[in-house]
Amino acid sequence: MKTVLGFDSWTGGAANFARLVPAFREHGLDLVVLHIGSWGGDPGRPAREFKGDLELRDISHYGGKSIDEVLEVEQPAAVLFLSNEVFAHRAFNRYSLAAGIPTLLLYHGLVSVQGVASEKPYKVNPLSQARFVLERLPKALLRIWPAYGRALVKTSATREDWTRFVKDIFNMGFGRYSVRAAEDSRTTRVAVYTQADQAHAIAKYGQPPESVAIVGNPDLHAFGVGPADLGIAASAATVERSEIIYIDTGLIYAGMVFDGAAEFLEHLERTHDALRRASKTLAIKLHPDHFRTDMPDRIAALGIEILNNQNFVSRLKACAAAIVEPSTAALIPGLVGVPLLLAGYGKLSGQAFGEVLTSYPRARHLLDPSAVTDLLLEESRSFDAEAIQRWLDANSGPLPGELMPSRVAATIIEMIETAGASLSCAA
Repeated sequence: MKTVLGFDSWTGGAANFARLVPAFREHGLDLVVLHIGSWGGDPGRPAREFKGDLELRDISHYGGKSIDEVLEVEQPAAVLFLSNEVFAHRAFNRYSLAAGIPTLLLYHGLVSVQGVASEKPYKVNPLSQARFVLERLPKALLRIWPAYGRALVKTSATREDWTRFVKDIFNMGFGRYSVRAAEDSRTTRVAVYTQADQAHAIAKYGQPPESVAIVGNPDLHAFGVGPADLGIAASAATVERSEIIYIDTGLIYAGMVFDGAAEFLEHLERTHDALRRASKTLAIKLHPDHFRTDMPDRIAALGIEILNNQNFVSRLKACAAAIVEPSTAALIPGLVGVPLLLAGYGKLSGQAFGEVLTSYPRARHLLDPSAVTDLLLEESRSFDAEAIQRWLDANSGPLPGELMPSRVAATIIEMIETAGASLSCAA
């Protein structure tokens, strides 16, 4: 068994690694995740724990070793990231590539649902962003920035690398999104869900087109969407239905748009009241981060039903439309075939959406929830089944979605074999 070492800042992304384990083992790969949660991002975790069959190790498991020293101890055949723009991940990527270890960035969602052509794909709420930064500043000063600076020194960084370091500190502080990632964010290969994100990986990271693998969307399987469900609800008759489903992205936990829970609740209450006056009902699919708080109880107290993964798709098939913020989950109603109402009212006024969502033939910008009936009537009159099918073909990714882990494993094996062949040639 060859060891693949996952690297992450916390255990919050463990589910994205865990679903890979069975397929990896079938391909002779042993996946272990190293995280730096004890540095401040995920305190109180055990030094070593399991999520199902996935082993997670906090850096404290290694008795005070630095991340480069852990890499020397483990000597993995490959390294796997779920994101690669933050400094700790970039440091580990630098060390890995310098050691001749191939690295893979696996997108863990659809990035192109966001307005990624802008430096600010989400509106930054100044108060919320300030809290977000101040909560993380001690960890950055004491752990992250020194670790990254050490990596720059040990891997003989250029002056441009150091300049980018300073620039990115300011960009992150002000909530700015970098349209082009730093050079040390580029991995050996990238795996994305769909064709749309292949173009993003090429533009964002400077990846050669041949280095970007399209592996399919595992969320289809997670939500119970099979090939037969694609476009199943695509009918102009959806306008006659009463339920509208709101799909949330947890913006309040990222210092974006809303100034905390109270403002988000006010936003939902306004939406709920407007839809009720239009003889529509509201249900909501919440981002998982909310379930670490009392937010679900507070939303339920407003009379808004909270959907789960088990009933989400069945309710989508029977709804009038979905109000969405930019997220991977926002793609699901489009794949099922119902209208998408891109939330652009209240605090979300001016919110940017990516081309994946705006190009959907049944997408409309919702600037006032009280106008939902007129908007859906207009959409129904322009219903175009052929255009919807073309969009589905371009955005569903390789099917079935449940084979995504096997496609990722095959990509890693190919990467390892290529690295081995290069070493043999060098010798």
